[in-house]
Amino acid sequence: NAMPFEHWQDSDNLVARLNLPNMQCSDAQKIEVYARAINGLLALEPDWDKRAKYVEFIDIYAGLTDNELRRFQQQYPEANDTMAGFFQRARNEAMQQGLEQGLEQGREQGREQGIEQGRVEGQRAVLERLLQHRFGHLSPEIMARLTQASRSELEAWADNVLDAGTLDDVFDLG
Repeated sequence: NAMPFEHWQDSDNLVARLNLPNMQCSDAQKIEVYARAINGLLALEPDWDKRAKYVEFIDIYAGLTDNELRRFQQQYPEANDTMAGFFQRARNEAMQQGLEQGLEQGREQGREQGIEQGRVEGQRAVLERLLQHRFGHLSPEIMARLTQASRSELEAWADNVLDAGTLDDVFDLG
């Protein structure tokens, strides 16, 4: 025998209020039971994250049809408005959290790209200095080639500087 929901409908026990839809009630009382469970949740649980989790339990336990849900919205507009506000707040919080995570990932990615770019620029500057020291003035074409080079190209050319007899050998070896 299931417990009659009326025994628990005004309980200060959150678990009892969440379980109202599991308790004995007639089909005609189903919407009222759902409303009392929702109102209990809103009254007894201040934490928005827990409310989001618990409202799913109530929905599953109640198993309202689309028609019953529409009747709930009509018969209990204040609870429906509160739930709509609750869901809007939950959506806003989720969006804000997603935005913050995205910004942090973007900042981290930007830092990593900046570090990598700094390494490439450093390699380019050292290679340019080595080439100038070993071979003298560098032509605009060589400077353009250095500017457009990838990190791996710069590394290979830096290795070639030690063994190259001419400036062309630096770029052709390897």
